[in-house]
Amino acid sequence: SGALDLVACMRGVTFTRIDTGLRGVGMLAQELVAVIPEAVQANDGGLLSVAYGNLVGVLIEALKDLAGKVERLEGRT
Repeated sequence: SGALDLVACMRGVTFTRIDTGLRGVGMLAQELVAVIPEAVQANDGGLLSVAYGNLVGVLIEALKDLAGKVERLEGRT
């Protein structure tokens, strides 16, 4: 429950990795850990990374919530 609220707390970013210098698109694990800690992993050195697969369930539920809202709104017209 509250999937839309969780998604609203997420922030998409572009970034440059410190270790490789490569540009990327995604989310910052340091921010996401406060929203959905289950979607963040830490390596042995403490470096955080996003486990994007763990976000799928939340995103699906958020889409279902939005679909329900659209259906209710369309029913009022």
